[in-house]
Amino acid sequence: MQDADEQTFNCIDEANAIINDVKGHVAEIVMSTKLESSATQIYLNIRTIESATCCVQVTNRGFKIVSSLYDTIDEDKAVKSLLRENGEAEEDDEIFETPYALLDKISPRYVESFGNKLCQQLRQLQQMRTEFHEEDEEEEDEEN
Repeated sequence: MQDADEQTFNCIDEANAIINDVKGHVAEIVMSTKLESSATQIYLNIRTIESATCCVQVTNRGFKIVSSLYDTIDEDKAVKSLLRENGEAEEDDEIFETPYALLDKISPRYVESFGNKLCQQLRQLQQMRTEFHEEDEEEEDEEN
């Protein structure tokens, strides 16, 4: 029984890690409080920068949009998924390997936001390297 509890805890940890990783690039991302999470799946409600909403099922297979509404599973999509035997996802039933791939598909401004953040971090790194290099030069001058 404790093993199942640990798996559920890990699932929640995973959801929190996802939320913390992408929250700066979406308008809102939260765990669903109405759809039941388990050791094998969780549901996230996402509102993109463009204000589109969706409910996403997260499993070990990946990230799948299950509805365009928060806290909802579109039953038509669920039935189609159960009936599909060949394992190929239809375009509107696509499973994404990462939250980044999902956001890339549904939010054009996500890519812009992510790119801007990356550029900002690279500028900070460059500034730190420049300051470190200047300190090294000052120390060398003092030694000479």
